[in-house]
Amino acid sequence: MDIILWMLAVLVGYFVKGIAGIGNTLVVTAAMAYTRTNAEITPVELLLCVPTNLLLAWQNRRHIDWRLAFPPLMMVLAGDVVGVLLLKNVNVDSLKVVFGVVLIVLGMEMLWRELRGVAEKKAHPAVLAALGLSAGVLCGLFGAGALLAAYFARVTRDDKVYKGSMCMIFAAENIFRVVMCMATGLLTVETMKIAAILAVPMLAGLFAGMKLSGRMNARTMRLVIIGMLMLSGVPLLLTNL
Repeated sequence: MDIILWMLAVLVGYFVKGIAGIGNTLVVTAAMAYTRTNAEITPVELLLCVPTNLLLAWQNRRHIDWRLAFPPLMMVLAGDVVGVLLLKNVNVDSLKVVFGVVLIVLGMEMLWRELRGVAEKKAHPAVLAALGLSAGVLCGLFGAGALLAAYFARVTRDDKVYKGSMCMIFAAENIFRVVMCMATGLLTVETMKIAAILAVPMLAGLFAGMKLSGRMNARTMRLVIIGMLMLSGVPLLLTNL
């Protein structure tokens, strides 16, 4: 029964991933949080994310802005180290609540700007640095890239650059985190077996979402991403308050 729930969660999660470039972790974590710990969920999700982010990064390679992508990549990798070590050694329930509140507030602020047509002001470098490092910690802990989406929303309004650059960072971050999880013992043979079983629903959901995303206009895509950002905070709050 557990594996059926895994498969359904992965199918839906990676359908969302194919559309928006994020959101898979939200669905999978929300579905599995009541039967599995984050230390069990995150490594499985990580193994599924590696091929999907490499594929999305390749598909959008012509739209990667390396000038915009390199600084957050370095910050995310630095934050990853902290996040993986916390996942291995610390009870992170209280951190989940903090991150949940931050994600919801950021999403509401972005939605307000989008609906009001308010132009995004150039963010202060300190704000961008805080977002980048926090995004890495969040990736290391939960595999969630919502804060990275918030970062890119503040540095570009080009949706193709947004998706291409973000997926490139996710791909590099995933490979780095695989190495860290192997070094800390979070990746086990059992984790790899579960990920292998889930590869089929992952690919089915991903390709269906990619097909649908090509039919969406830019504003709809932004609203989907903002919605996923806000929703990412909800399960963190509900399961830990």
